[in-house]
Amino acid sequence: MVLLKFHGGCQQIGMSCVEVESQKGKILLDCGLSPDTGEIPKVDDKSIDAVIISHAHLDHCGALPFYKFKKIYCTHPTADLMFITWRDTLNLKKAFGEEDIQNAMSSVECLNYYEERSINDNIKFKFYNAGHILGSASIYLEVDGKKILYTGDINENVSRTLLSADTDFDEIDVLIVESTYGSPLDVKPARKTLERQLIEEIAETIENGGKVIIPVFAIGRAQEILLILNNYMRSGNLTEVPIYTDGSLIHATAVYMSYTNWLNPKIKNMIENGINPFGEIKKADDNLVFNKEPCIIVSTSGMVQGGPILKYLKLLKDPKNKLILTGYQAEGTIGRELEEGAEEIQPFKNKIPINGKVVKIEFSAHGDYNSLVRYIKKIPKPEKAIVMHGERYQALSFAMTIWKTLKIPTFVPVKGTVLPI
Repeated sequence: MVLLKFHGGCQQIGMSCVEVESQKGKILLDCGLSPDTGEIPKVDDKSIDAVIISHAHLDHCGALPFYKFKKIYCTHPTADLMFITWRDTLNLKKAFGEEDIQNAMSSVECLNYYEERSINDNIKFKFYNAGHILGSASIYLEVDGKKILYTGDINENVSRTLLSADTDFDEIDVLIVESTYGSPLDVKPARKTLERQLIEEIAETIENGGKVIIPVFAIGRAQEILLILNNYMRSGNLTEVPIYTDGSLIHATAVYMSYTNWLNPKIKNMIENGINPFGEIKKADDNLVFNKEPCIIVSTSGMVQGGPILKYLKLLKDPKNKLILTGYQAEGTIGRELEEGAEEIQPFKNKIPINGKVVKIEFSAHGDYNSLVRYIKKIPKPEKAIVMHGERYQALSFAMTIWKTLKIPTFVPVKGTVLPI
């Protein structure tokens, strides 16, 4: 019998970690840290034979440096991006040390998509493209003869940087699927519509002589935003102004540039023909950013809770300037305060009055509700499904959809649940 134990990612988006226990060993699928609370899964690293990581976002890989795992498997880009994620966390939270990062990196073994690896006699797996961020993977396992698909975070749509998630699998006994946008209410506008909204908001501010501040997540969101900005400027549909960057997105974008074969073929061709699709990466300089000239500042962190973005918030004292939120803002973050219309904020000692405009245009690397439903219909029909990694309402809604549309028995575990399969 195979047992699945859920350490997180069930009641809230918080973190992902699933323990898989077979007759001959135990593995973990992801080992994340909650971006909101800093919580990590409670696992015994000595009893774990290997950890398989889906991608390099904090909620899927952030807890690895806290432990001494024997082996960590991930794709090649994920290894490079995980290092950036861990260094970011070290700088922001001091949660672990440089030595812990080095220990974790020394346990990493990298694989390509579709390359099979055996952990022991009765556990083997392959990575498939998940379409979420560079190097992101769905994990297809065979454990004691049971075939399990752990989707990780998926995007069934083609994005500017990546192709869509793979759906061509062999038979599936158990599907473990994310549900970030699992409610029928979670239908997002088309990406082109979002792009036009972004460009219109930026153009309005530039025409008025203002500056635009765009907080981003360093991996995935930053690269999509830079691609959009530079594409519209190259085509003449957005006035050319300097784009300044700050934070770990600079290093993450360099990683994207170094893995051209993993990118959307259009982007790969541009890079191979000597065109940088992300544009010139100009490190923000205070003398330039805080002068009177219009510009765009793209910086981490995406929820405006730490990192270099904080020092640019004083630009919002000027009503000509604008801040554009591009992703989910968790409760308790400055980003959420701004989203909800705060008239002043206090990132440092002194309060900052918010006279500039704050807008939200949510670009997500996750598929929306319709995309998740299409994904489920494209893959081989599983015998049972397990819905996780979403707010409780989203997870329950998506479980109901799977049952109603495909008549697949579906479970929504809470943290600590153990399911035999």
